[in-house]
Amino acid sequence: MKNILNRKKNKIIGISIIVLALILIGIRISLSSGESSYLKNQNVDGLSFENAKLNVNNDGTTTFTVDVYNENKTEYPLKYIDIKFKDEHGEITTLTGYIGEKLESDEGRVIEASTDKDLQDTVSLEYAINK
Repeated sequence: MKNILNRKKNKIIGISIIVLALILIGIRISLSSGESSYLKNQNVDGLSFENAKLNVNNDGTTTFTVDVYNENKTEYPLKYIDIKFKDEHGEITTLTGYIGEKLESDEGRVIEASTDKDLQDTVSLEYAINK
C-alpha cells in the first residue's frame, strides 16, 4: 500500500514539474516575441503596413523594409511616408519612405529605407503619411 502511494506521489510530482516547465517555456516565448512587437502590422488611414523587418548590417547601418497596401476602395494619393522609430530614451529617428505619388485600390508596394544609425533599441514605430 505504501509503495502505491509513493508511486502516485512521484507521478504527481513529475507531472507538476512538466506542467511548470511548459508554463515557463510559454512565458519565455511570449516575452521574447514581445521584443520586436513594435514591428507588428499597422493600419494608418486605410494603408496597411505589414511584414516589417529591421536589419542591422555589418557596417553599422540599418535597413528597414515594410510592405504597404492600399485597403481603401479608391486611389490613395501621397508624397511620402515618415517612419518614426522611438528608442527607450525617447529619441526619435525618422526615415522617409517613397512609394510613388499614388497607390491604386488594393495595390501594394515595398518601402525600403536605410540609416547610418543602429536602431536595435527601438521600442515603438509610427508611420506618418504626407499627402
